[in-house]
Amino acid sequence: MNSNIDSQPIGDYDDDEISLVELATTLGEEKKLIFGLPFAVGIVAIVASLFLTPIFTAKTTLLPPQSGGGGGAAAALASLGGLAGLAGISAGGTTADTVIAMLQSRSAKDQIIDQFNLVEYYEAELRTDVYGTLNEVVRVGSDKKSNLITIEVDDKDPELAAKMANAYYAVLKDLMTRVAVTEAQQRRQFFENQFAKAKEELSNAEVKLKETQERTGLVELQSQAEATIEAVARLRAEIAQREVQLSAMRTFATPENSDYRRVVAELNGLRVELKKLDKGGTGGELGLVSAGNLPEQGLEYVRALREVKYQEAVFEIMAKQFELAKIDEAKDGGNVQQLDMAAVPERKSKPKRALIVVLSVLAAGFLAVLIALLKGAMRKAGSDEESATRLQALKKAWRLRGE
Repeated sequence: MNSNIDSQPIGDYDDDEISLVELATTLGEEKKLIFGLPFAVGIVAIVASLFLTPIFTAKTTLLPPQSGGGGGAAAALASLGGLAGLAGISAGGTTADTVIAMLQSRSAKDQIIDQFNLVEYYEAELRTDVYGTLNEVVRVGSDKKSNLITIEVDDKDPELAAKMANAYYAVLKDLMTRVAVTEAQQRRQFFENQFAKAKEELSNAEVKLKETQERTGLVELQSQAEATIEAVARLRAEIAQREVQLSAMRTFATPENSDYRRVVAELNGLRVELKKLDKGGTGGELGLVSAGNLPEQGLEYVRALREVKYQEAVFEIMAKQFELAKIDEAKDGGNVQQLDMAAVPERKSKPKRALIVVLSVLAAGFLAVLIALLKGAMRKAGSDEESATRLQALKKAWRLRGE
C-alpha cells in the first residue's frame, strides 16, 4: 500500500499545486475586472430597471358547471308527468378544459378587443397582432383538484387589468348561452320540434272533426263508445310517448341500456293492447267495446273524434317535455359562477427589479472570470514557446477559409 503511494510521481502534486496557484494569481491580477465589471453592470441594471414600465396583474376565479346539474330541475318538476325523469337525464356538466378552450377562442378575444378597443390601445397595425398580445398578457388555467378556473390579466393600467379579467366572465356566459354544449339544449331543440309538430297535427284533427260533424250531423255518442275512443286514444298517446322516448334516448344511450330496453318492452306491450281493443277485445274491467263494434253510421265521426283525442294527449305530453327541457337548458346553459371578482391590484407584479439586478451581477461576474482566464492564458502563451504553439494551432483551427 505504501509502495503505491511512493510510486506516484511527486511532480503530479507539484503540477496541481502550481496550476491552482497560477489560477489564483491570474484572478488576482485581474481583480479590478472581476469586481469592477459586476459592480458596473449592477449599477446599470438598477438604473435600467427603474425605467421599466410597472405591470399589474388582476386575477379572477371561476367555478365551471358541475356534472349532473340537469337532474335537479327535472326532479323538482316530476309532478308534471311521467316523462320528467327522462327529461332530467344529464350527461354531465361542462368540463373545465372546455371552459378554458372557450375563453381562449377567437370569439372570446374578439369581444374583449371590441369592448376595450385594444387595437388602438396596443397600437397594433392588424387585429391578428392583438390576438398574439392577448396570448401573452392573459393567462387561463385550472386547478385539477378543485376544478377552479383562474384568469390573470397583465397590464400597465391596474384598473384596465381588473376590468378585462371581469369582462372574460361576462364573455364566457355569453358564449355558453350561444353555443349548444349541454345535453339539455339538445333535448330542448328536439322537444321543441316535436311540440310544434303535435300542435299542428292537433289543429288539423280538430278541423277534420268539425267537418265530420257538419257532414254526419253527429255531435255525441253513447258513453260506452266514448270510453272506447278515449281508451284507444290514450293507448296511442302512450305508444307515441314511448316512441319519442326512444328517439330521444338514441342520442345518448345504446340498445343495451337498461332504460332503453325497458321503454322498448313497454312499447311492445302497449301495441298489443291497442291491437286487441281495435279488433274486438272486451277491454277488461273497463267494460269497453271494440272499435269494430261501433255503429257503422258513426264510424267516420268516431275515427275523427279518436284522432282529436289522440292528438290532444300527444300535445299535452310534448308540452310538458318542452317545458322541462327549457328549464333544464336555463339551468345548464351559462351555469358558470364567478367565485372571486378581479380587484384592482395595488402592487405591481413585474418587473422584479431585485431579481434582474442579481442575475445581471452574477452573469457579469461569470463573464469577468472568463475574460480574466483568457487574458492570463494569452500572457502565458507569449512567454511559453509550447503554449504559443498551441495558441497558433487554435487560431488556425478556427480561421475561416479565405482569410
